[in-house]
Amino acid sequence: MSPPPDRLRALHEHLMIATLIATDYVAPHKAEALARSLAESAADSEGFCDDQVLFDAHGYALNLLLFQPSPSGQRAVDRARRQGRFQTPEDQEAADLLSSSTFRLIQLEAPLGNEKFRARDLVDGESLVFCDLREAPHAPMEGAWALNGCRFEGLFLATGFLTPLSDAMLEAARPFVVPGQGLKNPERCAETLARVYLHAMNAALAHTFPFTAADGPLHVIALRWAEATTLPEPTPNDLTILRLVTDSHAIFETLAGLHAGHALNQPGHAAAYERVLVIQLETVHRRTLLGLHLELETLEILTAHLRQGIAQGHLPPECESLFVRACQRARLAVSAKAPNVPNRDGLDKVLMRIQALRSKTLDQGCTEEEALAAADKVAELLERYGLSLSAMDLHEQSCGSEGFETDRRRPNAFDQCVSILAEFCDCRTWTERTVSGCLRHVVFGLPADVAGARCLYEKVDKAFETETRAFKQGKLYSQHPSSHRRTATTSFQAGLQQGICSKLRALKTARTRACLTTTGRDLVPVKEDIIADEMSALGLNLTFKTVRASRVLGKAYHLGRVIGENLAWDDKINDHPEGYSRPLTK
Repeated sequence: MSPPPDRLRALHEHLMIATLIATDYVAPHKAEALARSLAESAADSEGFCDDQVLFDAHGYALNLLLFQPSPSGQRAVDRARRQGRFQTPEDQEAADLLSSSTFRLIQLEAPLGNEKFRARDLVDGESLVFCDLREAPHAPMEGAWALNGCRFEGLFLATGFLTPLSDAMLEAARPFVVPGQGLKNPERCAETLARVYLHAMNAALAHTFPFTAADGPLHVIALRWAEATTLPEPTPNDLTILRLVTDSHAIFETLAGLHAGHALNQPGHAAAYERVLVIQLETVHRRTLLGLHLELETLEILTAHLRQGIAQGHLPPECESLFVRACQRARLAVSAKAPNVPNRDGLDKVLMRIQALRSKTLDQGCTEEEALAAADKVAELLERYGLSLSAMDLHEQSCGSEGFETDRRRPNAFDQCVSILAEFCDCRTWTERTVSGCLRHVVFGLPADVAGARCLYEKVDKAFETETRAFKQGKLYSQHPSSHRRTATTSFQAGLQQGICSKLRALKTARTRACLTTTGRDLVPVKEDIIADEMSALGLNLTFKTVRASRVLGKAYHLGRVIGENLAWDDKINDHPEGYSRPLTK
């Protein structure tokens, strides 16, 4: 009588665990050497071996060595058992079954239900009841198979890979069959059949396109284009998707599809994958020109990685010329979309005035009042320049970016100001990590607005430095015990940040309202549309991260906020007029 289904399922789980434990006792250098040998025997006459075959070769190497005894007759599972790795009775039972596994060639003849099949041993003719316990069995209802298996309460269970037996594999197994005695040297027979199987698999894959739609969105698009009679123009949705998958792995995967299209003489596939590759490389190149370090890669770095892969034998040499041509097309595409600057004289004039404003006080330091005064002047300059352009001129402008690198790995109060500074200048902003792990702020928008944001960034940064230094020289700071002074400083800066941001929002609201009243034009929505389109063209997909609030000391925080808002003292602050070393304006 067969064991109940629950018993078989539990046994299957423990067999899987025992197999994983035993695999730890397979020598890695032996597995690597055998995998390399299997891949070499599977390669074609030109030495090419498909990636899937390389992957399967490593799996077969582990599976073969798992059941291969040492000169002393010990298998990997026996070595694991000797080290006490199987603690529970169930795990010990699974280890015993794994240790008793034998290599068999069987023929599945008829299904018996509940994952059971009537089977016959092809060597000695023994009748078996084969039970496939895997959750997703890929053995069909019939056929010949090679496998390691064990006996359990009248059943024959698979404990290793199931390999389908072709006529060529059956012929390769014939020298190992001894009539009336079974298989001689079953481990060598298993290895021989694995080599024949992998070689046949590689030969079949060599004539099959290596990617399907299940491999990811870029392949969905490329294969849809490849099926068309003529190569279609990318839809906006296609472009958005492709510009988001521009990491080096995705780019070299596209290159593999392009190479396969040429190698298999499938011009439709080659043309489709080349267009995908050019779109990816064009996106990377545009980001590089704008100074966006999203992936820390350029066309030159990608080309160097490609040549290294070719030198190491991971990629065929033909890939280099295909990739270089795609890079040339990407550069030409970017050049054809060179930035258009309407009213160039007006832009140059406003940029010069902003530059003069930037350098005016930075050398001598910058107070909070001076930073806010600069903000008001920058807003006036940007508004005047924006109003000098028609809606069409605005839409014809191309965006630019500016990166501000810090020496900090963790955000502080000043970093919380950057988004408000960018918003004040009608820009977008985000934070990146440099190679060293430090924070880097990026401001993205129309050229004049980016220049204004840079000016304010530098002014407010200096204001933080100046006001913090003054705070540390005041009595309020000195009144705190030394263990609390760092918290007092961060509290003061948090208040300063809140005050400055509050004042900038108020200035922005007032100026926008005044502009609408006097001109009837609102430039913000127009600029937002332009920036959104440019960010989509660059494949920029930003995510928001919540910053955890820190503990603050009330008096230091309140003092910082008052300074940031440039307001008069209230009653509480008047209790400590000597708490700040620089006089406040009323």
